[in-house]
Amino acid sequence: MIATLAEAALRSLVLGGVVWFGLNLFRVRNPHVHMTAWVVVLLASLAMPFVMHWPTLTISRLPLPVSVPDDVLPAELSMLEMPQPALPVAPGIDVAPQVARRGLSINWWLVATIVYAGVAGLLLLRLAIGLCLTWRLARAATPVAGVAMIGTDVRVSRDIGGPVTFGSTILVPPQFSAWDAKKRLAVLAHEGAHVANRDFYVLLLASLNRAVFWFSPFSWWQLARLAELAEIISDAEAVEVIDDRLSYAEILLDFASTVKPRPVELAMARASTVRARVERIVAAAAMPVAVSWRKRLWIVATIAPAVIVSAGMIAYRTPEMAPVAVDTGEVPAQHYRPFVNFYAMGPSSVFAIFREGDDLYGQLTGQRRLPLTVAKDGTASYPAPSGEITFALDAERRSSGLTLRMNGRDVRAVRVAEMPAAAAESAPLDQYVGWYRLAPNRVLTVRRDGDRLSLQETGQGATQVLAEGADAFSFRGDHLVVFLRDEEAKVSRVLLHSAVFGARLATRVDAAVAQTIEADFARRLAKVSDRFREQVPAAGSKEMILLGIEGLRRGTPDYDRMSAPLAAKVHRYLGEMHTTFVALGAVESIFFRGVGPGGYDIYGVKFENGSAEFRLLIEPDGKAGDVFFRADGNDELGGIVPCAEEASVRGRAGTSPIRIMLYNEMGSDIQVSNLDADGNRKTEIVRPNMTWAATTTVNNPWMIADKSGRCLEIVMPGRQTRFHNVEASNIGARPGRAARRAVPIANGEEMLRRYIEGVGKGQPDYERMTPEVADITRQQLPFDQAILARLGALRAVSFRGVTALDSDIYIAQFANGSAEWRIGVRNDTITKIALGPNF
Repeated sequence: MIATLAEAALRSLVLGGVVWFGLNLFRVRNPHVHMTAWVVVLLASLAMPFVMHWPTLTISRLPLPVSVPDDVLPAELSMLEMPQPALPVAPGIDVAPQVARRGLSINWWLVATIVYAGVAGLLLLRLAIGLCLTWRLARAATPVAGVAMIGTDVRVSRDIGGPVTFGSTILVPPQFSAWDAKKRLAVLAHEGAHVANRDFYVLLLASLNRAVFWFSPFSWWQLARLAELAEIISDAEAVEVIDDRLSYAEILLDFASTVKPRPVELAMARASTVRARVERIVAAAAMPVAVSWRKRLWIVATIAPAVIVSAGMIAYRTPEMAPVAVDTGEVPAQHYRPFVNFYAMGPSSVFAIFREGDDLYGQLTGQRRLPLTVAKDGTASYPAPSGEITFALDAERRSSGLTLRMNGRDVRAVRVAEMPAAAAESAPLDQYVGWYRLAPNRVLTVRRDGDRLSLQETGQGATQVLAEGADAFSFRGDHLVVFLRDEEAKVSRVLLHSAVFGARLATRVDAAVAQTIEADFARRLAKVSDRFREQVPAAGSKEMILLGIEGLRRGTPDYDRMSAPLAAKVHRYLGEMHTTFVALGAVESIFFRGVGPGGYDIYGVKFENGSAEFRLLIEPDGKAGDVFFRADGNDELGGIVPCAEEASVRGRAGTSPIRIMLYNEMGSDIQVSNLDADGNRKTEIVRPNMTWAATTTVNNPWMIADKSGRCLEIVMPGRQTRFHNVEASNIGARPGRAARRAVPIANGEEMLRRYIEGVGKGQPDYERMTPEVADITRQQLPFDQAILARLGALRAVSFRGVTALDSDIYIAQFANGSAEWRIGVRNDTITKIALGPNF
């Protein structure tokens, strides 16, 4: 509220400045013109909080380089969007309860709101009391008979010392009847002019405006200026009636010494202004000419454009990236086919349950779609990296709510959408148009394009959608958009689902909030490309990571040093994080590794019982905006164990946390199963040309099997197996075999050059990418464009080696710097791609 009022006050000040400049530029002296102009400004000031941002001018501009949305960048998975990989709480380990935060936290926005409300309340109370007391005074006054003022109510009151106006009533003192005829005529003419011009109501609105915008000097000046103009016009009317300036000046001086008006009264002579008024009356060569209503309308029409501009907003539209068919506005011909129910687990997390014949699949926000395992007792389970999710399958069929068991606690999930959606007649598309906050720095803009809707996420091109049913739309066949309604049946949220990254919920926001999000995004963009090129850490990032680690080890993180979304996410997973950092032990050293493509500072940390990588994004206010944590295990190498030894391989508790990543190049589905201490399996399915990752512990075995369940190999997590490529020619080979390949893939450099060229032009060749790489490229395209624009023309590409995932490492030399790229290619298709430092 404070921000809205401050912006409205600033816009009103700008409008007032324009009107003041115009009046002085054209040397307008007529007080009637000034009065009309400033009344228009007053009405605009009062309406400004409600009308600002309504007039919107859309300007097309060249694509801005913008940063990668944080929730999909493979090298910098965001804690804001992704459920954090964390170790399940092991039996026997006590998690320290969360204790109160230390130190005094001052919410300055709350303080400012209280101060504003207090001052505004006092001013409004003073105004209300004045109105009430003066109304009682006017009601108790005695009407004056025989006064030749047609249409005016004149009353005598014993409680006033001079003539005043309240509403349409003129109050005079008891000595009114003893005044001479000229004095009575001057008084009635002056006060009658106030009544005729409705000055009381104008000044009442000005007083209300001052109470609301009391922090703005312009509101105080407006009230004083309007009161001054009202007196000038009424003085002119009185002088014209009695035709004697000197006598009228004497009358003003006489009243100024006796009248003490109330706050909402219009007194004929106030001591603070009477001297200037007398000097003006005596010095004037002629009285001002009244302005007709037609001229007043011309004045309003002249000022109206300035009012519209002051209340307006400029929106920038980025031309879509042609000629990519899916992003040029063509409505996809393929409809959304799966049967699915969506359950909200919180403000941003959604659990989806798919039914394909007799097969069941689950997908958590930020995770892959995986088959659900159904036990004999009817309990279905989903192997989420942050902890297995279980629920009663029959409850999912019969209830709109679902109780999910996760890491030993119950999470109540509410069904928010289902597909296929109910059939419905064509609904007005305007009800969906607006802005929806997807993340702290990204917004989804929904526009109407004729009889279709188009969606545009911050930093991406617009995409038209295909209607699927009541409030449901789709695009590219496997992307779903469902608009959700509140208790009043108004569209208040939107559910956005993609096959790769799951479902996200976004809350509807107004134009001002959306504009702020877009502006913050652009400001971050302006810094990120330079930071990526220079590879210099942000000030205070190292200390912030160390303080964060210590807070998580103690179970008392400092939420005041985090953005609100990050604080909410840390609070939700605090138990798992606390367990992980306790297992890692004390920090021994920390070192800077570089700046990632999203502007994240990358640090390596050596702990007493292992090591880890942190990626930190610092907001402009100095708080931690986002953090990614990856456990890298300890000094144990790990290895590959033959399937023949499966019976003797068991998990070991209490070892160092480690995050492992597998890539499936088998050409068909594979099964990845964790072998616990009892030899039991917890199986997940990995699709072809897809990446799978999980946080586990060193030497805690994972069995890889083909789609039939036949064991292929067993991976023991360790330094050499953090990244593992699953392919037929590599089955059973000991770690490091791929890395010993001394030559690059035959067409790897050519594919990388084409990729860089396409991204630089904003036209990547998605047909030569796997679906996973294509989705990631779409998301990070604007940001990669920014980096390439900053680096300049590509000069040379040099091969440097091969990763454990069998990707080629290249150093690309540009006109203004260099960058590391990693690319995997199979059958002329890019299967893996990464930009920036990776460790």
